[in-house]
Amino acid sequence: MPLPKVAISSDFLTAFALIPKAQQKKVREFITRFQANPLAAAIHYEPLHEARDTRVRSVRIDLAYRTIVLQPQQGDVFLLAWVDHHDEAMAWARHKVFEVNATTGALQIIDVAFVESAPRVTPPTVKPLEAYGPFETFQDGDLLRTGLPRPLLPAVRALKSPEELEDLKPHLPEEAYEALYWIANLGYSVDQALAEVTPRPVVDAVNVNDIAAALDHPDSRRRFVVVKSADELIEMLNAPLAKWRVFLHPSQADLVRRNFNGPARVLGGAGTGKTVVAMHRAKYLAAEVFTRPTDRILFTTFTRNLAANIQSNLKSLCGSELERIEVINLHAWAFDFLKSQGITPAMASDDEIAACWQNAFSAVGTGEWPESFFPHEWARVVQDQGLTSKEDYLQASRAGQSIRLSRPQRAVVWEVFDEYRRQMAALSKMDWTDLIRQTRLYLQQNHAVLPYRAVVVDETQDWHPEDLRLIRQLVPEGPNDLFLVGDAHQRIYGRPVVLGQCGINVRGRSRKLRINYRTTEEIRDWAMEMLTGQTFDDLDGASDLGTEYRSLLHGAAPLVQHFKSLSDEQAFILTHIQSLLNDVF
Repeated sequence: MPLPKVAISSDFLTAFALIPKAQQKKVREFITRFQANPLAAAIHYEPLHEARDTRVRSVRIDLAYRTIVLQPQQGDVFLLAWVDHHDEAMAWARHKVFEVNATTGALQIIDVAFVESAPRVTPPTVKPLEAYGPFETFQDGDLLRTGLPRPLLPAVRALKSPEELEDLKPHLPEEAYEALYWIANLGYSVDQALAEVTPRPVVDAVNVNDIAAALDHPDSRRRFVVVKSADELIEMLNAPLAKWRVFLHPSQADLVRRNFNGPARVLGGAGTGKTVVAMHRAKYLAAEVFTRPTDRILFTTFTRNLAANIQSNLKSLCGSELERIEVINLHAWAFDFLKSQGITPAMASDDEIAACWQNAFSAVGTGEWPESFFPHEWARVVQDQGLTSKEDYLQASRAGQSIRLSRPQRAVVWEVFDEYRRQMAALSKMDWTDLIRQTRLYLQQNHAVLPYRAVVVDETQDWHPEDLRLIRQLVPEGPNDLFLVGDAHQRIYGRPVVLGQCGINVRGRSRKLRINYRTTEEIRDWAMEMLTGQTFDDLDGASDLGTEYRSLLHGAAPLVQHFKSLSDEQAFILTHIQSLLNDVF
């Protein structure tokens, strides 16, 4: 007979992080026994006599601490819901009810005490349209489709303004709050709001007693996870509290697990979780899609520091599949690859590059153009397009360049470029773009077969076209081959690129993450006002206005201060930080 399943809630992890270290050790020991067999005789389930949910039990950790467990009356799923000091644990559990939403099929936790104390809308009367609250005129069935628990319908209807929805947020399931936010603040219909919030399955009939089926619902997976082993559960508790490792928004989870028939591009504003999605995608591909011992997933990003950070986070996120995920910035990968083939690249320093330009100017002259024109033209036209001959340059597009060149003028300019190449060759040196190009050409000419089945690319907005051409060369074309995330609003190093011109076709496989989890809506709105009139690309030749992104967090409006000196500014910052600390402690 198979053992019962064990699930854990995000609330449990939050509570666990707050209890003393000595009790955390005891909780880990208890969980090991509990995961092995929640029906073991040594586990004593004690009913809570005043509990509103008759399935709620407490289990003793020691003389002072208790774990709150949902013990099934039918089915085989035990849920670890909370852990705390005895009195606090009892207070948390007493008024909680665990319900499968009859409309959506997701498992939710409802605070019955709040429901009973919440304000209710007065009996309907005829009044001016502007006097109605944001949800007062909606049909019950439409509000319930958002995932709103039926007991909270009166509280939602009683809201007098969108701002009051924020006060109700702690008592609403995340999916309901998000949909109601889009309705109240942006005037969306229920269908429009649901399209923004989550790819939600269509449920014909909900079995409200089937906890196991409810836990498999995308909205349930925001706050509950079924644990496969004691080791997995202990890893969750040992890792620093960062819920992104376990709980994803359904829109994020959909991208992680989606089967793409080719390269996929994911855009998202700051704080929307692009890198989180990329890391989970790498784990999913290694664990579920490309599973042969020889299969490898390459996770690459622009800088060494970011690659090191991602490697560290993947160690907390992954299990044994981490052995088949390689994390490295692309320049380092190209350098190491050529070296493994018996080619040791020598990289030119900035001073050496500048000297080569000066030598080229001395040997050929600069004609009618300033010296600054040539490095710019070299980078923006020659290197961006991968041009290697005068004939290529004579025919190349120079769209967007401020100086016009006739065909004879291009021929003259190329002579400078040709001399610059000779100067670099005399030093036996190359720049990073040349390194990337040489690596790509080596792979093409030698028909090299690499172990990678997929490449995950972070911070795509900062990549050079040659980088992207190499990425396309690293893995065979096919389903789930490339997964690229980025945001042109956060471009630091690169210039606008068009993925299609680099051999990466994402048509029909482009998605957006729209919800900001990191900053408040007030900060996001202020930042977007600063960008008014600016244009940003979508990494594939079209524009991305950034107007679809929203933060569901709220806070004070940004404070703008002007100072006469740096010392005045520093003094203000110190004083302001101290006042914030005083408010907290």
